[in-house]
Amino acid sequence: MNLPPNAVIPFPSAAEVARPSRPSPAASSPSWGAPRPDPRNRQRPVRVLTYSHDSYGLGHLRRSITLASALVQRSPQVHVLCLTGSPVPDLFDLPERCELVKIPAIGKGENGQYISRRLPISFGEIASLRSDLISATVRAFRPDLLLVDHTATGPGDELLPVLRRVCHESFNTRIVLGLRDVLDSRERSREELRVKGTFAAIRASYDDVFIYGQREVFDTVEEYDFPDDIAQKTLFVGPVVPRSARRSGARRPHGGIPHVVVTAGGGEDGYPLLRGVVAALRGPLRREAVSVTVVAGPMMPEPSSSALRRAVQGDPRITLLRSCSQMQALLDTADLVVGMGGYNTVYETLARGVALLVLPRRRPRAEQWERACRLQASGHLGVLGEDQVGDAHRVGDALRRMLREPPQPSFALRFDGAEVAARLCLGHPASGVGLGAATAAAV
Repeated sequence: MNLPPNAVIPFPSAAEVARPSRPSPAASSPSWGAPRPDPRNRQRPVRVLTYSHDSYGLGHLRRSITLASALVQRSPQVHVLCLTGSPVPDLFDLPERCELVKIPAIGKGENGQYISRRLPISFGEIASLRSDLISATVRAFRPDLLLVDHTATGPGDELLPVLRRVCHESFNTRIVLGLRDVLDSRERSREELRVKGTFAAIRASYDDVFIYGQREVFDTVEEYDFPDDIAQKTLFVGPVVPRSARRSGARRPHGGIPHVVVTAGGGEDGYPLLRGVVAALRGPLRREAVSVTVVAGPMMPEPSSSALRRAVQGDPRITLLRSCSQMQALLDTADLVVGMGGYNTVYETLARGVALLVLPRRRPRAEQWERACRLQASGHLGVLGEDQVGDAHRVGDALRRMLREPPQPSFALRFDGAEVAARLCLGHPASGVGLGAATAAAV
């Protein structure tokens, strides 16, 4: 289906897209306001609500904003409201016609369980509070499209009351679940999807599932044993990467000296990696002609930040930043990126054609490790093991090797997942039955 960039094909009514697994909408409850105008009216704005729970790191909000940018670029009729639990919601610039609603932040305790990040209340209390705020946002905004990131029901099932009301009342809302290519180890992912009732929630409430990855790297459907009916509504759209990251041509000159960017993402658990790289620079690489920018991350604990500041003192080659509002511009200047292996760091670096060395996190989830191993096997990046990062000589050897002989990929990656997702969300025919794999394959 070939559409001009600004084409707006309106959302179908609930009756037109109803599946046997999703109930037909009932009469609108007075508490949720009057029904919206006919969604097939081409002149009215299209309202999109994105949801990201954001318990750890920066990736969920980053991905939501990237998708919001692709949606508003796709059509001038689109307006996006990003709902997030990120503790640093102002870190990323919002695109035009996009606003943000902040809900109270949650994190994970030492046992891996969700906790309130800042408020002195139990998780049950904060989950109830967040659920009420999400419900109020949906009630007031009445979105045409609800794009949920990563978790089908939300932490503590905070999304379930919202999903039930949207599905049973006259909202005419298309609901899409977007998943990273890798969630965790295969065994743990299969168990969690079953125990948490994710497939049941998708069956009852979601129209489509988008996988933000490439099947050649990781076949999420097969690895996690998706039931046939869920697989039929699942589509691999490709990695979600900002358009600005997919730049061609030579990078900005920097005097011929290799530039290494070291990033720990949010920084909560990035100190061992950053300290290991600094130790290699101050030790075996002390005479290496290199320029290094270390970005600690806005969520790094202060004691770790202080230790890093002491470690880099006296080395003019190293610039240490707490955070960087121009991270994209900084990555454009890199010859090598060293990172934790988070989704955004990996794909935004590879999209630039820049060499990448990662120390993937293995706890509390093995997501980064699983993805990094697959991409290492296909020649897209290099991997540092946890047993290596404490050895300055082994880190130094890895840095030299990546600068002089970067990996050679065995196949090309696509980085247009945000644009593909936007086209599928806004460009499906009004007479269709939703975007399962068979329909999407023809788009």
